[in-house]
Amino acid sequence: MSRELDAGTRLSGTTRAPPRRGASLSRRLLVLTLAAVAVVWIGSSILAVARVRHETGEILDAHLVQAAAMLHARIGDDIDAEELEHAPELHRYARRLAFQVWEDGRKLRVHSASAPDVRLSPRDEGFTDVVSGGRGWRVFSSLDRRGKVLVQVAEEARARDGIVGSVGGALLVPMLVGLPLLGALIWLALRSGMTPLVALGRDVARRDPDNLHALDAAAAPQEVEPLVAGLNDLFGRLRKSIDHERRFTADAAHELRTPLAAVRAQAEVALGSGAESERAHALRQVVAGCDRAARLVDQMLVLARLDPQCALPGAVQFDLASVARDAVADVAPVGIARGVDVALDASPAPVLGDPALVAILVRNLVDNALRHGPAGTAVDVGVRTTAGGVELVVVDRGPGIPRAERARLGERFHRVPGSIAGGSGLGLSIVRRIAELHGAVLAFSDPPSGPGLVVNLRFVPR
Repeated sequence: MSRELDAGTRLSGTTRAPPRRGASLSRRLLVLTLAAVAVVWIGSSILAVARVRHETGEILDAHLVQAAAMLHARIGDDIDAEELEHAPELHRYARRLAFQVWEDGRKLRVHSASAPDVRLSPRDEGFTDVVSGGRGWRVFSSLDRRGKVLVQVAEEARARDGIVGSVGGALLVPMLVGLPLLGALIWLALRSGMTPLVALGRDVARRDPDNLHALDAAAAPQEVEPLVAGLNDLFGRLRKSIDHERRFTADAAHELRTPLAAVRAQAEVALGSGAESERAHALRQVVAGCDRAARLVDQMLVLARLDPQCALPGAVQFDLASVARDAVADVAPVGIARGVDVALDASPAPVLGDPALVAILVRNLVDNALRHGPAGTAVDVGVRTTAGGVELVVVDRGPGIPRAERARLGERFHRVPGSIAGGSGLGLSIVRRIAELHGAVLAFSDPPSGPGLVVNLRFVPR
């Protein structure tokens, strides 16, 4: 025993990990926004760098063409006057540029200090990308009009790449600096924008359990209005459900008090009675009171099971006539005991729904008719198919129900004033609830002749 207690103590003392909190909406929006900005910024930068590379190449190529034209103009036709020399370096970027002047494409006359002693490009006209001296060059070659003087002007490819890299760095640095700053501003904006939602959460959290009044939707942002409307709808349904349960509990307690008090009174009579016949009568009344209490509890359990349902989870097609025959057979002993005949006229009628619930509905209708029908009369039960759907009709020959009272038929624990029949008033409540779940229409009317009540239940095709 001590081991079990120790084990139970250890189990009960085990601390559970706190529930995992959901991801922050502000953080998620921040990450998604910054990711979107970064993707757009990087994509734009790549396109900009590609465009800059293209435009820079065009401009620098134009400079090479212009430089070649200037060299042709400088040399003119008298190339023999020119001696082999190295042009001086006048700028620190001079080594990134090179030029050569060739006579007949074979004899080097003039070249820059950065140019090699061999031809930069084997071509005589146009642009060429070559590697010379371990360095990449963009070369423009041009012959004079006589085809005697060849000018080759070149620019180091690394210089062009450096220009493009500088432009890319100029685009990257603002992103590295601006993205964190943008993130901070977006975070502050999100925190400010989330203030109404946070206030709404605090308002709901501070509410008492009994406070189910609607939230103020006017102060909520447009994006939060559907949430507020949903909460208000939920509060309204909860309020109705709680009020309904409170009334149901109070009515049930009141209804159960009567048969229990009767059972207690009859039990006291049986205990105090000296006559055997009187004691037997009192005990029979005790059994009858227990039966009434058990029936009331059964009906309350059925209603408790039906109330939360909004639809039929397992609707199937079944024959209403067959269900009605079984239900009538179940309550036939009650009719025999009361001297009331039950007549069934049913033809095959397919219905979509829950056959078990419909069987409860039929039994309650027939039992209710038997309780109100005088001895020597009959209760007629019919199942027929019409143009409007399948109909279940139950007719009794009792005193009937005034038209003014028919609107309240089906209210829980409601009894028609002046009714001499027993019961808790829950039978028709169960019938009405099952009819609602099946989308059926319940109606009450007078029989064609004589007293009584006609209950018509029409199952509409779905």
